[in-house]
Amino acid sequence: MLSIVRERIMEQLLIIPGLVDQYANQDTQFMPNVARWLRASEQALEPFRLPLVSRLATLRGELLAIAEGVTESGSKISRKQKRGEAVRVLQQSEEALRLHLSTLDTQFDEFREKLSQLLAVASSRSPLPATEHITAEYLDRLWLRARSEPDNATLALYLQGRLSETDRRYLLSDVVERLLNAGPA
Repeated sequence: MLSIVRERIMEQLLIIPGLVDQYANQDTQFMPNVARWLRASEQALEPFRLPLVSRLATLRGELLAIAEGVTESGSKISRKQKRGEAVRVLQQSEEALRLHLSTLDTQFDEFREKLSQLLAVASSRSPLPATEHITAEYLDRLWLRARSEPDNATLALYLQGRLSETDRRYLLSDVVERLLNAGPA
């Protein structure tokens, strides 16, 4: 499931350039669109029960207060200041999402390494089967073959316990794609 979280975060991050363009073009819908983007980001991640969702909701609340002209000191702020504060909130949101993504990528790097080891051991006796398209079926067959190697038993159990089937396929696909693109040694 971590792979799904990663992809949803990436989707939300890819919307930010359009929001920044709206800011640059002084689009009057910039602040409402940032608020909508924040809410959409929250909704995309809510099913995964991440603390990140509450951080995004808090930032959205801050943005709503800014839109109403509320400051900590109680003084009125100009439209230009509101827009500047909205960019700051957008930046903080992007940083929170990017940090979570970075954490996921670090975890995935460890698992990619272990899957690479698993495949190396499995392919030491006979080469991995060739394929034109990496499908879920192909990945499942590859996984079964790799984990059936006696030397892979412990590592395969570890990976099976740590990765969901979806995440295992996601990472295995990446590893296999790299191996196939690298060609023979």
